[in-house]
Amino acid sequence: MTPSPLHVETLGDSGNPPIVLVHGFGASSHSWRKWAPDLARDHQVVLVDLMGFGRAATPAEGDYSPLAQAGHLVDVLRRLPGAAAPVLAGHSLGGAVILLAALQLQDEGDGDAVRGLVVVSGAVFPQPFPPYLSLARRSGLGEILLMAQPPAWALRAGLRGIVHDPETVDDEQVEGYRAPLASAERRRAILQAARQILPASGEDLSDRYREVRAPLLALWGAEDGVVSPACARRLAETVERGRWVVLPEVGHLPPEEAPEVSLAELRRFLSELDRTSPAPG
Repeated sequence: MTPSPLHVETLGDSGNPPIVLVHGFGASSHSWRKWAPDLARDHQVVLVDLMGFGRAATPAEGDYSPLAQAGHLVDVLRRLPGAAAPVLAGHSLGGAVILLAALQLQDEGDGDAVRGLVVVSGAVFPQPFPPYLSLARRSGLGEILLMAQPPAWALRAGLRGIVHDPETVDDEQVEGYRAPLASAERRRAILQAARQILPASGEDLSDRYREVRAPLLALWGAEDGVVSPACARRLAETVERGRWVVLPEVGHLPPEEAPEVSLAELRRFLSELDRTSPAPG
């Protein structure tokens, strides 16, 4: 069996319903540290580092596009133990990846392979790139920016700029984002990922979201300056079984800056899935 280029870590009892957590651009499974322990009490939590990020592989000639990442995620999903279909949760870029993975499974005739989808502050529709991504995508400038591991003060400033309350950014969070960037290979992979975010064909993959059959929760912060909270309603109204929640006084990182209130909304959605799922047998 070919090893996955994604890094996968599991928490909790493998006999419990699985929930798969997929991070956003420049992040890793560290982003879910405030959700994962609670969820592991009654779920098998599958933490995924996308190719190029966290502890995942960094192939020099790799395809780091969201569509390719979704294909690798599908391979991981097919290898999960047990018969229960997972809930997929994705933040920012990870939101697009889980939607594309669900569509790939449907295309392959396995439309029931995903129990539900939770898109958190998802970069799921075409929009202008935020400044840090725009700079990284520019040839030459991106290489200069990531010539070395960014200093802690720079990452702290970047994180403080995308949350509602800058005081929520602490040393643990800064180091969690900074540590993977000690690797030159990983910095190079992240540059490639930044430059491959749009499909080479130029196709707007969001046109297919209306085909998604799984129930979906769009969960946003009202003060998100990276991906407009208007996208929550747009996504929920595009998907047949979607609903949306916008959290007041929360920015782009709900699981990190408002873990209790965002986790409560996730658990409410999971409870809804439990009530609407057909009885076993």
